[in-house]
Amino acid sequence: MMWSGSGRVSSRTAEPPQLKGKVLSTLVRLYRYARPYYSRWALAAVTILGVSLLQLVPPWITKYVIDEAIPHADRAILLSAAGALVALHVARGVMAFLNRYIITWVGQHVLYLLGSDLFQHVQRLGLRFYEKREAGDIMSRLTNDINVLQQTLYGNTISSIVGVLNLSVYFVILLSLNWRLTLLIVCTAPAMVVASAITAQILRPRYRRVQEKVAAVNTVLQENISGVRVSKAFAREDASTRKFEERNRENMRAALQTRAIQSISGPTIQLIQTFSTCMILWYGVSLIRLGQLSIGELVAFLSYATAFYQPVNDLIQVNNIIQQALAASDRIFQFLDERPDVVDRPGAVDLPPVEGHVRFEGVTFAYQAGQPVLHGIDLEAQPGQLVALVGHTGSGKTTIINLIPRFYDADSGRVLIDGHDLRDVTQASLRANVAIVLQETHLFDASVRTNIQYGKLAATDEEIERAARLANAHDFIRQLPEGYDTEVSGSGSRLSRGQRQRLSLARAILKNPRILILDEATSDVDTETELLIQEALERVMRGRTSFVIAHRLSTIRNAGKIVVLDHGRIVEQGTHDELLEKGGVYRELYEIQFATPEQLALVTAKEESLRNGRAEERLVRPVAV
Repeated sequence: MMWSGSGRVSSRTAEPPQLKGKVLSTLVRLYRYARPYYSRWALAAVTILGVSLLQLVPPWITKYVIDEAIPHADRAILLSAAGALVALHVARGVMAFLNRYIITWVGQHVLYLLGSDLFQHVQRLGLRFYEKREAGDIMSRLTNDINVLQQTLYGNTISSIVGVLNLSVYFVILLSLNWRLTLLIVCTAPAMVVASAITAQILRPRYRRVQEKVAAVNTVLQENISGVRVSKAFAREDASTRKFEERNRENMRAALQTRAIQSISGPTIQLIQTFSTCMILWYGVSLIRLGQLSIGELVAFLSYATAFYQPVNDLIQVNNIIQQALAASDRIFQFLDERPDVVDRPGAVDLPPVEGHVRFEGVTFAYQAGQPVLHGIDLEAQPGQLVALVGHTGSGKTTIINLIPRFYDADSGRVLIDGHDLRDVTQASLRANVAIVLQETHLFDASVRTNIQYGKLAATDEEIERAARLANAHDFIRQLPEGYDTEVSGSGSRLSRGQRQRLSLARAILKNPRILILDEATSDVDTETELLIQEALERVMRGRTSFVIAHRLSTIRNAGKIVVLDHGRIVEQGTHDELLEKGGVYRELYEIQFATPEQLALVTAKEESLRNGRAEERLVRPVAV
């Protein structure tokens, strides 16, 4: 289990549920992505059928040469046969090239559509989805599982499936050559089909397990790359290596077990085919001795028998890839079947230009059923007012601000902006009026300019520079190697924490929201940087409704309203002076934060004395009868 902010518990480390996708339903869903390209699929089928039909001719030519040209030493027949064979191979090569190109083109477009749908769908899912899924697992489904499907489409899968249609043609030809020898093939073919079906049933769950283990390896990689500083700071490189080796070893074992099944199935099928060929040769030689079969006919029959077995062999070999693709498809469709927990209601309207009047009415919320973290929250912020949220860790501060942009919906009660229930307006229009500056600043792998421009994609260079100046970021940006065009990594490792925070603030300023949310925007920075950020914040918050979470109470003295939370309930509201005078929870927090060591010891002793007194009171309290 993993703890996350505001006291919620995440089960992201739990094993994923077993997938229950059926083969037929999975194939139908995949077909929907391939359906727009039916004309190209048809052309691919025509070309592969052309290749297959051209394969029917060489054995007849070989039979004719053996039975007619060689006994009579007819060079003209030999030259004609050679020319015909060359022409056939050229024609087959051209058709095979067209087939491969068409399948590759269509396959790439199908994968593009599927990958785009998967990414867009994951983007629309709510935060609850990301709380129960590891980043490595999500990345694995977007990359590794899509790649598995790519191998299926680019391999011989389509050619093998179309090749099955040729079995009937080959069967008719074999019957016309010798019905007795054909019966030997008929007797052995079912054994090959049964062996393939058994292999399919065994392989599919094993492939699914392999892909889950690959996802686990990706998760460890993602964790260690993003947490490399922590690993080095605590000298835990060896522990991280052991964890990776453990996950990688599990992946190796799963892959070896799957490969073992493959290794057994292949030789088993080939053994059945070899047994059939031996029977054909033994019985064919007997027929030649009896004068009931010519040598040319036996050679032609063996050639067609090999051609008859080829589609079966291809399907059996491709069966491994198909089972792996079905397992990957199950995992992909499992994500596509996830439903967003926050959706626009039918008939939701765009939020009109707002003044910024925010009101919570009896709001209750729980991350997990039966474990509420907010209890009957009633809170109001007037347009342009600065509201500060304070309280101990887990008191519900972050949860409250997460309800404003509708990252979650309240379980009961309402959140309103300018009188509009947030569930009655579209998410896009709501979030267009809200900007958030988080404690953990995220920068994209792009230039400084692009990172700021994320707040308003159509912003001009002048607007970007103005936002940077308001955020007190312009001066340090100019000192970077390439100024606004300097590339920064997603972690922003080339920038200090304060610089990253100011870029995040510039991004929010550029958006020009009516409602601004600041989640401990000045935490963990030096005093000078804090002053720069505070100066920028004073300019930015002017005229906007702002919600601020801050552990440093010195930064919120001038707030129009300070809301004190304790275990998901509002216990106090008022200005800084009003709350100090009241002498409640806020004053205790303030005194602890600014008290001298001697004063802090007295406060601690006083709290301990009060706890002991309450305990003694419970001991002597009479029991009601």
